[in-house]
Amino acid sequence: MLDTAFKEQLRQIFAGLEADYVFDIAVHPQHESRNELIELLEDTASCSDKISCTVRESEGLEFRILRNGEDLRICFQAVPNGHEFSSLLLAVLNADGKGKNLPDDATRRRIECLQGNATVTTYMSLSCTNCPDVVQAINVMTLLNPRLSHRIVDGALHENEVQQLKIQAVPSVWLNGESIHVGRSNLGELLDKLESKMGTDSSSQPTTEERHFDVLVAGGGPAGVSAAIYSARKGLKVGLVAGRIGGQVNETVGIENVISIPYTTGKTYLPIYGPICRIMKTSQYATTAR
Repeated sequence: MLDTAFKEQLRQIFAGLEADYVFDIAVHPQHESRNELIELLEDTASCSDKISCTVRESEGLEFRILRNGEDLRICFQAVPNGHEFSSLLLAVLNADGKGKNLPDDATRRRIECLQGNATVTTYMSLSCTNCPDVVQAINVMTLLNPRLSHRIVDGALHENEVQQLKIQAVPSVWLNGESIHVGRSNLGELLDKLESKMGTDSSSQPTTEERHFDVLVAGGGPAGVSAAIYSARKGLKVGLVAGRIGGQVNETVGIENVISIPYTTGKTYLPIYGPICRIMKTSQYATTAR
């Protein structure tokens, strides 16, 4: 399923893994996607001696990721092809502390302070370009809070469930059976919604930290990021205030008004090539602009 060149890239990506990981596959012998799932995960596991697969029979189709024998509470009820393959890779890399979209200390403490046990379910589509960001954000929170579990459900493989819940668009996020979000989002926005539903341990909340800046840039679009970077290059202490880096360009499919470029897309213009590169670029911009 995975070609030779891509496998070589995966070997380089997985080269630094420290823990041992298992893709624990549970699938019905007659499931139409059984062979596709097993082939994908076995090909992926073959790229590292730190990753292996186990296969057992069940009523449906799913797999979980185990780290040193421990269930990480991330359950894919899907064949993570297409846009979601990066969600699989980042789940492993983030579990090993090697990912690029891990939150800062303050956000990490907020995630750890979520109260109660909860199961978050994300309904997605393999052709959805907005779904990976949501899936990856909730995976990160699940890894940081042992009271969270995450189901990633491909709506095409669970049509009855989707119809029963009357889901009209993806990504669709549900918390303990209640819909809490539909559409594109990021970790900060999703964390706000989880806090409002689950509550938070106020005694463990991070204390307010006062910082002083020479320049404060409002907005994380191309103009704001450029202003922050060039100010920082001049030796100024710069603060960048934004919900997410990239601004509207993140959601723009076609761009035709950039001087000297007849046509481009938001992902290309940032420049961003797929979810992994988007995370890397966002991290670089944010660090430079602080």
